[in-house]
Amino acid sequence: MIKEKIYYTSPIFKNITHGFFSKKGGVSTGIYDSLNCGKSSLDYENNIIKNRKIVSNILGFDAKSLVIGNQYHSNKVVVINKCENDLKCDAIISLSKNITVGVLTADCCPVLVAHKENLIVASIHLGWKGLFNGILDNFLFKTTKLNIKKSDLLFSLGPCIGKNSYEVDCNFKENFVNKDQKSSHFFSQINKNIYLFDLRGYAKLLLNRLGFSNIWCSDYDTYAQKKDFFSYRRSMHNNLNDYGRMISVIKK
Repeated sequence: MIKEKIYYTSPIFKNITHGFFSKKGGVSTGIYDSLNCGKSSLDYENNIIKNRKIVSNILGFDAKSLVIGNQYHSNKVVVINKCENDLKCDAIISLSKNITVGVLTADCCPVLVAHKENLIVASIHLGWKGLFNGILDNFLFKTTKLNIKKSDLLFSLGPCIGKNSYEVDCNFKENFVNKDQKSSHFFSQINKNIYLFDLRGYAKLLLNRLGFSNIWCSDYDTYAQKKDFFSYRRSMHNNLNDYGRMISVIKK
């Protein structure tokens, strides 16, 4: 599954151009070492442009075809059929072969979606806020309007903060459990006030509940595997003022 330790692929995506990229193989330095693709970071813009070009060269798509939303931990899903800039959203569904959709993460879960007959591809920025506020429900609503069958969609959940690293407080847990009792199975208590949360596991449950069954989950932990991935939480725990972002992309 590892391609020169620079990016990772999903075994359920056959003949589909895609990749979950690590932080390796780029030109950035310091805390952004080295494949930082996040334009909202404080890294040099020219380095970010070069890093995105490295990604496009590796996978063989035109860098100008890359569309990434201005992510803000929302539940907003947009459908596009041409390249668009300044999309304020956290999930993009592409109808065009001329578009590569991407998502930026640094602990949140990057979700790439393909269609068995290549009718659409999609990228989803899945953090706890989007998960809690129904971004997956909104994704289903959009695909239903496009007459896409659930059974034709393939979901791959990439590297994110792992269930042994994601510490949350009791209020966080209570908010989830009050909304969905079954979410309690994805919290493990480690002391009186602190729990561990399985973000990826709960996301898979919600996808199953919505009727999706073709799901693959990575087991990589962005927080724990510091040599391979950027991590927002790890950077904050180390009192750093910023952090790099990994990119995940998919194309019809």
